[in-house]
Amino acid sequence: MPVQEAPSLLKLFTPELAADPYAFYRGIRQNSPVHYDKWMRSWVVLGYEEISALSKDERLSGARIESFHDSLPADARAELQPLKDALADMMVFHEPPRHTRLRHLIRPGLTPRFIRAMRPVIEELTDELLDRVEASGRMDVIHDFSEPLTRGVIGRMAGVPAHAEHLLANWQGLLLELFAQSRKEIPRVTALRAAFDEGAQARRDGTGTDFFTQMIAEQLQQGDFTEDEVFANFLLLIDAGQATTTHLIGNAVLALLRHPDQLELLRAQPELATKAAHELLRYDSSVQFTTRVALVDLDVRGHRIAAGESVTLVLGSGNHDPLKYEDPDRVDITRGSADHLSFGHGIHYCLGASLAVAEVEIALGRLLARTTDLRLLEPRPTWQDSINFRFLKGLPVSFTPVAPAARRT
Repeated sequence: MPVQEAPSLLKLFTPELAADPYAFYRGIRQNSPVHYDKWMRSWVVLGYEEISALSKDERLSGARIESFHDSLPADARAELQPLKDALADMMVFHEPPRHTRLRHLIRPGLTPRFIRAMRPVIEELTDELLDRVEASGRMDVIHDFSEPLTRGVIGRMAGVPAHAEHLLANWQGLLLELFAQSRKEIPRVTALRAAFDEGAQARRDGTGTDFFTQMIAEQLQQGDFTEDEVFANFLLLIDAGQATTTHLIGNAVLALLRHPDQLELLRAQPELATKAAHELLRYDSSVQFTTRVALVDLDVRGHRIAAGESVTLVLGSGNHDPLKYEDPDRVDITRGSADHLSFGHGIHYCLGASLAVAEVEIALGRLLARTTDLRLLEPRPTWQDSINFRFLKGLPVSFTPVAPAARRT
């Protein structure tokens, strides 16, 4: 009997699968954990073990910006050139030795000491946002809470000038924009580059007072980094640290509201915050896929992947693989597994992972300490139109404020 062809990941555009892709992944993973998706024009890998191994496999490359841009019609290439140029120098789209060099620009700054220094900033912003909605007893978790929180954190960390902070509002992932052949973010990126260039001299001579300048000052003195490279990886901090973290928080709140026993457990035991953050990241990550290109022919579970072919690693599926996690479709904030795939693996592991976890921890902890009777106002919230990014369009909730004297922190 012939093997039935696995359904394409493009089916995730249907509303019912967009709302919950994990049963869909499970059905494919059980029958075709590695297969070729002719509609995606990519090999698809769904098992945790294979995704983890391939994420660290040097025979696969994350350098896909140039090849995608080159594949476009001439008019589209010309129109998208500014967006492509902004992305091209990001470390995430390069392999060693250039990846190593670019990563060194940022990595020394994202230390445990740096994260500790950022925690009071995150706490202050979180409380300010909850102060604004407290009297009304309702808010949209995305628009009133997580988006302005991550925007504020990134704005302060990246040293965006006050007159340009509005450019961070409702940030859209630039890679998604490029792959969608969208031009709408180009004016924003252009304006942000102009504001960024105002501080170029202060960054170079180390007199800047923002976190970003402090983060990279020593590396700028020691390394020969161009302004294009510095700006690209400044953009990477924004791109990776704002939109995805906004929706990590939103997805985490939604998961807790749908698992009230876990919400109450976290409220009662706030010391579980770090474990809860990792479990909620595993359960419903805001990024579902990452893509690589095969540099040479290779075999994966008996399938021959040719050099030059695309490989899609379905992180969301690997995070729900029962061969790795017991009862993976259940939220268990005591699970505490920090080995989930939501931040990737290997050299492309997300540099901002510790900051994102801190933001999720603090946002959830403050929200639960300051509210009771937290309820969804729309039982079936809707998702943005993407198969890779699990971004909610909104998450309206109601709550009863807790008096300051009664708050447990």
